[in-house]
Amino acid sequence: MDGAKFDEKARVEETEIASIQWYSIPPLNEALALTLLRTTSWDSVVKPLPSAPKATRIQTCAEYVSGTLRSLGLNVFVYVLQHFLGIGLDEIPKKAFRRDRVMAFCRAMIHVLPFIVALGEVTINWRGYYIGANIDGLNYLQFAAKLHEMAMQSSLAVIVFAYMRHVVFNGDALPIGAMLSGLHLTQISYLWSMELWGVALSSIPFRRKLSVMSIIVVTVLLASTVGPSSAILMIPNLNYWPAGSTQIWMNITAADLWPSKLDGSVVPEYCSQALDTSNVCPSSEWHALSDYLSLANGILPPSFQGPYSMSPYSIQLTGQGSQRQLIIQHHIYENQSAPYDQAAAQATTQQGAVADALSATSSLWAVALQSSDSPFFDQRDAVQSIVADNYQPYTLASCGADVIQGSTDDRPVAFPIPPGSSPEMLSAADVTDSLLQMLAILHPTLTREEILDTPGSKSDYRVKWVELPTRPFHGSAIGAVILQPTTNDTQGILVCNVAAGWGSSSMNMSSSPAVSGTGVASSSIYDPDRTLPQASDYSQRIAESVVTFGYPLFPQQPVSISESWARYLNPTIPTMNTTVINALMGNKMALRGDTTSANIILAGLVANALSRTGLGSQLQGELRTVFNPTLNASLPDGEYWFAGTGDVFTVDPLASKDWVKLRVDTSVEGYAFGIDGIAAKLTAAVLLIYCALVLAHLLYAATSGISSTSWDSVAEFLVLAVNSAPSMRVRNTCAGIQQMGVFRLPVRVLTRQATDGEEDHLGLVFGVVDEATARRCRVQENRDYGTMLREGEDDDDGVGDERGFRCRCRGVL
Repeated sequence: MDGAKFDEKARVEETEIASIQWYSIPPLNEALALTLLRTTSWDSVVKPLPSAPKATRIQTCAEYVSGTLRSLGLNVFVYVLQHFLGIGLDEIPKKAFRRDRVMAFCRAMIHVLPFIVALGEVTINWRGYYIGANIDGLNYLQFAAKLHEMAMQSSLAVIVFAYMRHVVFNGDALPIGAMLSGLHLTQISYLWSMELWGVALSSIPFRRKLSVMSIIVVTVLLASTVGPSSAILMIPNLNYWPAGSTQIWMNITAADLWPSKLDGSVVPEYCSQALDTSNVCPSSEWHALSDYLSLANGILPPSFQGPYSMSPYSIQLTGQGSQRQLIIQHHIYENQSAPYDQAAAQATTQQGAVADALSATSSLWAVALQSSDSPFFDQRDAVQSIVADNYQPYTLASCGADVIQGSTDDRPVAFPIPPGSSPEMLSAADVTDSLLQMLAILHPTLTREEILDTPGSKSDYRVKWVELPTRPFHGSAIGAVILQPTTNDTQGILVCNVAAGWGSSSMNMSSSPAVSGTGVASSSIYDPDRTLPQASDYSQRIAESVVTFGYPLFPQQPVSISESWARYLNPTIPTMNTTVINALMGNKMALRGDTTSANIILAGLVANALSRTGLGSQLQGELRTVFNPTLNASLPDGEYWFAGTGDVFTVDPLASKDWVKLRVDTSVEGYAFGIDGIAAKLTAAVLLIYCALVLAHLLYAATSGISSTSWDSVAEFLVLAVNSAPSMRVRNTCAGIQQMGVFRLPVRVLTRQATDGEEDHLGLVFGVVDEATARRCRVQENRDYGTMLREGEDDDDGVGDERGFRCRCRGVL
């Protein structure tokens, strides 16, 4: 080396000694310092010197901070830190693997935030948390979910790289496609790439291959799904959520509220005239059916009624303290092959006494909001629901047209087969198809002469109620024969069979936020074998269709109606000088004819009448209250009610032993966190799998203390490959790789001993290596590895000849 170069090198070395002294290291012998700089790493200069504790602490802290920043992907801040500490830009020897639990913890910091957020999302949704009717800044959660997704994907990449480095640390081989798999987690196409299939077809041991494939496939799938999963659980859902429950009691027995036999002796005599204003008579609010028929006639302009005939879904009934829906469907068997009346009609409505009790409970719940600081006060809607042990009437009417040819017509009278029953359940001897245009059953005793003797004017519609014997009319509630207006001896009649029963149903009542008043009841069929519905089912139950009729499955409890009770369905209307049946049939559906109108009227009248049984009963019990000093009044205990821990009504056990007892569940509409439906459960499972992987990695780091950040970027792996010895096994790949063979090659990262006491070098070794050599040359923990020295190094032009290793790993095949 000439004099100029020697002076320049001496100047650089003096500068490096000065930088050492900047870290408060006591003055060193210059020769010793030069020797140390040439032969050892920075750690070996600083750490072993007992006379420099402050410099050691600074260096150690700097390394921990740098490790944390690097693990978080903040490499640019590492450069800022090094610049602040006066560390130059030149690379120094460094440890590929480090056994230090503190450093392992620092490098695992990338897991902390995404892990806490993911576990928090699952926890808060699993436990459920109601927020309120409105949320400010809800859209910002979309950005938060995206940031969380990126953090979890980075965390998964660290896990994959950690596992691959674990294999390398043990001196084992990996296919080259797996070395950088952590960089491809966000690419679902990596699952069918040559890199991954090269792993599957490689010659590495089966157990290692299986573990590598498993960790890659699982993390790729997780990286693709953790983002949507986080967004689903992070963003609150607008739905119905539980807001308390209680038992309620009504001072009536189940047999009186839902009787199986209806007799006229329990009906007040004044109900024989349609003047009732108390809504307790069987025919009360018959005019609702008239409104239904009027709407059916006028719902469409006349020019559209022919091809598009339709009718309303329901009509409203008003009880003593609630509003209910009378739901009617007709032509239920239209376009079906069943041997029933094609124009058959079904009807149902909520039980009036139960609806009144539920309305009272709903009003008390709204008042209870004022006695607590519950978040439920901020809600869009409140729904009170009775799910189990509740019944409501379901009816079905089927009519067939017939003619009586004068008083001498002695033919038997046939009624349509019991609606909803299966023909296979009936005796073939009882069924005829000659008298009506449908399958029918002959009445054993009724004559046509008896029908002609029905009271009333021949110019009006008249009705004769007929009790149908259980055999052969199993499943029928009562029969009816409607006589059509006539001016001669030929009498047109509609022979009708009406079925009725109590069907198990849930009842729901919606009320405005924090406002008490008359509620509007809705209902749906409740399956007793179904598990108790959760919060998400409330809105679904409100919208479900409620009319289903099919013996013997539904309704569960058939009803038998006597003629004495049925006559109260057709009282006289003094103000109109007519009867209910005549008034309703006079307002019949214009395009459907008498048969359809009769089906609708009979099904609607019977359902409306059945819903009024027990209407005089009321809600019972003492209410649990608390004193509100602001209002200077005792109010229902909202905190107790909303918690759902007990009943807010107390009754005398002896007096109430035979009373009807129902459970009322309250739900409110608003934003809340909760596991709602299969999608939410699947997303929670995805995040739990991610948390399990993070915990496994943290446990490994805590127990082994081994950590590394080497070769987790394309640039670092490229430099490692450039500094490795060329291999003939990867020839012809400088312009790309198109064959599977290269991806199947096993590759190791092994050490190669350097000369002159310099740090050993790490490089990629392709091909098969015997185990003894792999173990001897595997990467060591807490050991510095540096670059290869070059002989004849020319600092001016940067060009020099590479000096080969004096000692290479033997055994490479």
